[in-house]
Amino acid sequence: MKLGMSSASFYGRLETEDAAEHLGEFGLDTCEVFLETFSEYRRSFGELVHARLGGLPCISVHPKGTQFEQDLFAQSPRQRADAMQIFEGICSAGEAIGASYYVLHGPSGVKHPVTITGIRNLHLVYPRMKQVAAAHGIEILWENVSWCACRTAEDVATILSLFPEQRFVFDVKQAFHANQDPMQIVKSMGKHLAHVHCLDWNEKGELVLPGEGVFDYYGLTAYLASIGYHGALILEPYNFQTEDEERVKTSLRYLRKCIAASQGK
Repeated sequence: MKLGMSSASFYGRLETEDAAEHLGEFGLDTCEVFLETFSEYRRSFGELVHARLGGLPCISVHPKGTQFEQDLFAQSPRQRADAMQIFEGICSAGEAIGASYYVLHGPSGVKHPVTITGIRNLHLVYPRMKQVAAAHGIEILWENVSWCACRTAEDVATILSLFPEQRFVFDVKQAFHANQDPMQIVKSMGKHLAHVHCLDWNEKGELVLPGEGVFDYYGLTAYLASIGYHGALILEPYNFQTEDEERVKTSLRYLRKCIAASQGK
C-alpha cells in the first residue's frame, strides 16, 4: 500500500498548481490532484501541474463534479454533449499529470435522494464515459458519497449488477456522513476496491485527522491487506484541518504505522 494526500487539502488557500508543489514537502509516495475549475480542465494545465509536482507520482484526478457531472446524464442531448466535452478535458489533463484514475461522484440528489437505477441515461452515457477515459489511459472509479447515488453497500451491489467490472473509491468519512458502517461498505467493494480516501471523526462527530478520532485504521489496513489491496491511502482533509501542518505530518505517520502493521513490519 502507498500513502498519499490530495491537493484538495489546501483548497481555497493555494491554487491547484501551488498545492501540487507543496505536496512534495510531506514525504508522500503518491498523490491525488483535485482540479477545481473549468480553466484547469485541459491538457496544458495538466502539464503545468505535472511539472510542479516535481517527480511526485499522481495516482488520481478528482474534479469538482458538481460543476458538470449532473449534466452528463441530463435529458438534453446538448447538455450531455457539453458535459462530455468537459469530462474529456479532465481526462486529458489527468493523462498529462500521469493519473491512472478519475474519481466519480455521479449525479446528486437536491430535493430527493437519487438512486443508481434512477440515474437517467446511465446505460447510454456511462459506457461512453469509460471509452473516453480509457483513450487517455484513465479508469473511472465510483466513490461512495453521502449526498450522491452511491451511499450504501446495497448501492455498491447495484452498480456491480449493472457494471460487473466497475471499481470503486472507498471514502471513510462519507460512510460516516451517510450513517453507514464504513467496514460494511468497504467489504461490499472487496476486490473491486482500487482507491481509499482517509479522514476521521471524534466522539462528538466532528471531523478530525486520522489518528485523532475513533475510526479503526489498523482494522481497515488489516482488511485491505487480507484482500490483496495494493492501492493508495489518500489523506483527504478539508483546508481548515491543514492549517497546522505538523498535525498533518503526525497523521501521515500514523497512517504509515497502520500500513506497516498490516504488512507485518
